[in-house]
Amino acid sequence: MRVVLATEAIKQPLTGIGRYTWELATRLSGHPSVESISYLAHGRWKSSGEVLACGTLEGEAENEEKKKANVLYQQLRRSKAVGNLYEVLYPLLVKARVNPKEADLFHGPNYFVPKLDIPTVVTIHDLSTIVNPKWHLPERATRINKSIIRSLKNASQIITDSQAIRQEVLTYFGLPEDRVTAIHLGVDSAFRPRSFDGLQASLRQLGLDPGSYTLCVATIEPRKNIMSLISAYRELPPQIRCQWPLVLAGERGWNSQEIHQEIMRAAQEGWLKYLGYIPQNLLPLLYAGCRLFAYPSLYEGFGLPIAEALASGVPVLTSNRYSMPEVAGGTALLIEPEDDIALREGLSLALQDEGWRSRAVEEGLRHASEMTWDACIEKTVAVYDKAIRQ
Repeated sequence: MRVVLATEAIKQPLTGIGRYTWELATRLSGHPSVESISYLAHGRWKSSGEVLACGTLEGEAENEEKKKANVLYQQLRRSKAVGNLYEVLYPLLVKARVNPKEADLFHGPNYFVPKLDIPTVVTIHDLSTIVNPKWHLPERATRINKSIIRSLKNASQIITDSQAIRQEVLTYFGLPEDRVTAIHLGVDSAFRPRSFDGLQASLRQLGLDPGSYTLCVATIEPRKNIMSLISAYRELPPQIRCQWPLVLAGERGWNSQEIHQEIMRAAQEGWLKYLGYIPQNLLPLLYAGCRLFAYPSLYEGFGLPIAEALASGVPVLTSNRYSMPEVAGGTALLIEPEDDIALREGLSLALQDEGWRSRAVEEGLRHASEMTWDACIEKTVAVYDKAIRQ
């Protein structure tokens, strides 16, 4: 089959949907059923070199230079008028580029597919803009919701990242079950257990020691529930906070000013360290070096950091909502994320109960080994085949 993959999401920093799209871009070409793969972004064909370079250290460095130089581009991205114009032009650009004689299928891995003369597949990662629009900029939520509704009408087949979101899509939109397939994301082999000796030099660059901190990797925004995590951590006994301080890693997100004020306050108290965005080459080491990975998010379509932490051989505490119990697979300590007492008690247990910690690591490694990008690609190609044949 000849596949056209939309690659707008592949941009630095490569997180979330960008990482998913990049993994598709790098791996689909190696599948025996894929005769060719073409990359299309903003109506322009991109070479494999352009696309694949985004996942390298050179791509990260180039992005930092672009961000400094291209202030106008950043301003245009935030413009409502530009967004509305792009919404009209983008489907036309895609339709003009995709020749039915040269392609068998179009995959939109970021919520959107236009109406085309070939079969189409769309990936819907979550319905957070529908479940709670207050988690997003109003204009963004409105735009994404319109895109989701149009794409579900246009798509031959639909992929979700988890069974939880598949059920949500079926419930909200009343779709036939055979049009929606849940496919778990994979975990890169870089996320694995490591010896303390092998971690010390790298973690020292970040001012950390192996086994000495609780880690949370997430964009700093309300949906990630960072405020509750900080509040619960503050209520832990001082000796626990001092022995295993809280480390936050992730970019500044939307509506995060109040969260950052609380981060600064906790940092001044001496038990929190905020690292900001961590380059991809250091991230697996940061995971493997933590004593506990805490991820009390309010909503996730998948929750890739949970899987990455399990694969790194560290205990995980996460929420009992949406996809998170599914991704954890019975290996994590599940808590009610909006119950500060439950969160505090969960943190205390997960940091100190050696029996639970040992079982969590063993079971987590076993469960994480089942979540591979190869499995994700195999199931994705099966959906492509179903879309073409229907």
